Amino acid sequence: MVQLISSAFRKRFMVSSFSSLLIAAMACACPPAGAQGWKPERPVEIVVPTTPGGSVDLTARTLQKIFQETGLVRVPVTVVNKPGGGGAVSLVYLNQHAGDGHYIATNTPNMIANDINGRTPVKYTEVTPLANLLSQYTAVAVRADSPIRTGQDFIDRLRKDPGSLAVSTPTTLGSINHLAFALAAKAAGVDVRKLKAVILGSGGDAVTALLGGHIDAHVGTTSSVVRMVETGKIRVVAIAAPKRIGHPYEAVPTWTEQGYPVVMDTWRGVIGPRGMTREQIAFWNDVLSRAVATETWKQALQANVWEPNYLDSGQTKKLFDSDYAEYKSILTDLGMIKSP
Repeated sequence: MVQLISSAFRKRFMVSSFSSLLIAAMACACPPAGAQGWKPERPVEIVVPTTPGGSVDLTARTLQKIFQETGLVRVPVTVVNKPGGGGAVSLVYLNQHAGDGHYIATNTPNMIANDINGRTPVKYTEVTPLANLLSQYTAVAVRADSPIRTGQDFIDRLRKDPGSLAVSTPTTLGSINHLAFALAAKAAGVDVRKLKAVILGSGGDAVTALLGGHIDAHVGTTSSVVRMVETGKIRVVAIAAPKRIGHPYEAVPTWTEQGYPVVMDTWRGVIGPRGMTREQIAFWNDVLSRAVATETWKQALQANVWEPNYLDSGQTKKLFDSDYAEYKSILTDLGMIKSP
C-alpha cells in the first residue's frame, strides 16, 4: 500500500520553520551580496523549464524583479524560457554552461520524477542545488459550468470510466501533478493505468485549454488557476494539502477531508549548472536568502497562495535525495516504473 501522505513534507517544514526564523537576521548580519568572493560580471540568465504564464515562470520573474529593484544582483538579469521534454530541454541548456554562475534555473520536483522515469539526459545529481523557495499544493480544477462540483463527483466519473475525463497534468507523464492525480484515483480504487492524462507545456497552457473546453479538468498548482478562480471562471473541487489553505480557497476541502488521504507538496527551487564553485554557491545562497526576506517576495507569496519554505543549498540537496527515494517508491507502487 502506497503511503499517500508525503512523509518528507513534515521534515521539510520543520527545517523550513527554523530557516525562516534566521532569514531576517541573515539579511542584516551578512555583508552585501558580492562584497567578497565571486560575483557576476556579465548578465545573468534565469532559465525556466516551462512556457511563460505558469507558476514556475512567475517564480523566475518575481526573482528577476527583486534582484533588479534591490540591487542584490548588480548586472542585468533576464528570464529565458526553455520548455520541452518535461524540463529536460532547460536542464541540457543549463549544463551547457557548466561551472558558470551566471546561469541559474527555477526547478520543480518534476526534475527528480523525470530522472526516475528516464525522461531526461540530465540526472538530478548533475546540477547544483542552490535553494528551495516555496511550497504549494496540487488542485483539481474544472470550468465553472462543469457538472463536476466536488472531488467526489470527479472520483465518481473516474470510477465509472477512468478514461472518460481528459485531465491536464503539466508538464510530463510521471510529473508531480500526474502523481497527485494518480494517487487520488488509486485511493478511490480506480485503475490508474487507464487514466487519460493530457500533457501541456505549463499551468498557463492548461488554464487556456480548460477555459476553451479542450480538457475536462486540470490537476496543477493552486497558483496556476488562482486568477480564474477569483473571477469565477474556474472552480477548484479538491486540494492535495494537509489542511485547508488561504484565499481564495478557504471553502475548498482537501482530498483528505473527502476521504482520500493524498498530500502532494509541489516545491519551487533554484539550481545552477554542474561544476559551480564554492564561491559561486555562496553568492547565490546569500542573494536568495535575502530575496525571500523582501516585501516583494512576501507579497508574491500571498498573491499566489505560495507557502514560504526557504532552504539553503545544503538543505536543498537533502530535499532532492529524500524526494528521489520517495517518488521512486510511489511510481513503483503505481506501476509507472518497473520495480528495482
